[in-house]
Amino acid sequence: MVARQLPKRSLCAEQVVLGLLNEAPAHGYALFARIRSDLVDVWQVGMNRLYALLESMEDHGLIKGHIEQTGNRPERRVYHITAKGRRQFEAWMHAPSQSMRDMRVEFPPKLYFALHRGPQDVAELIQAQRNACRMELARITGRQRDAGDRDAYRSLVYDFRLRQIHAILEWLDACEAQCVSGPAQQPTARPTR
Repeated sequence: MVARQLPKRSLCAEQVVLGLLNEAPAHGYALFARIRSDLVDVWQVGMNRLYALLESMEDHGLIKGHIEQTGNRPERRVYHITAKGRRQFEAWMHAPSQSMRDMRVEFPPKLYFALHRGPQDVAELIQAQRNACRMELARITGRQRDAGDRDAYRSLVYDFRLRQIHAILEWLDACEAQCVSGPAQQPTARPTR
């Protein structure tokens, strides 16, 4: 059987599904409902796309599904994360976003899952992303310096990017203050069955 290839619409679609299944096995509609209730402001997926994604992930050995019958309800396919899927999810959780453009898409779901794990995971996630931002800050600062006065357009573009990185660093500090250092309203993982 040939594994299906999905269009690259979201940088973290598989990771979000893996993260939810890492917390508890679930059927497709329960995953869809959880995404709509908990992650709607940072990530969205249509029902058909989610089911296609689940099929592809199962083909790739990231998840395993089985048919389950509960009472008089219709049969449904319940998915569990595999060891391969768990390794992929953990690698994603611990790798900072290298691009600041990717950061706005990838970081919020990572923060969501880290909050479910506890303050230590949140602190580690924030510190890893902070380090990546500082490296990008140094790289862009060097480019801006190299552009100097001779290329006003590039200098302005680099200034814009530097300001974005500074804003992200400030926001990471606020996340840390709220979720690690101070009292936080942390979401709790809930079963999705």
